Amino acid sequence: MKQIRQGVVLRREDLHVFEVDPTLMTRVLQDVNDVDQARIVRNRWEYLDWMHRHFAHKTILLSAVTDAPPHGPEPSSH
Repeated sequence: MKQIRQGVVLRREDLHVFEVDPTLMTRVLQDVNDVDQARIVRNRWEYLDWMHRHFAHKTILLSAVTDAPPHGPEPSSH
């Protein structure tokens, strides 16, 4: 575990996992083993990839079927 800055540690350099320094967690202790942590990180990336695809699909789909300009309303020339 490598101290990055006060209150932040880098536990797994290979996964680039930053977390709150465990010594600061005194009310609710957390102990995640390496296998579970790798699974959580992998699932987080899968979820973010899905959200990016979902957002892009909905944004492109809506802009293709509306009459609205793609960047919002045109400014008034008054």
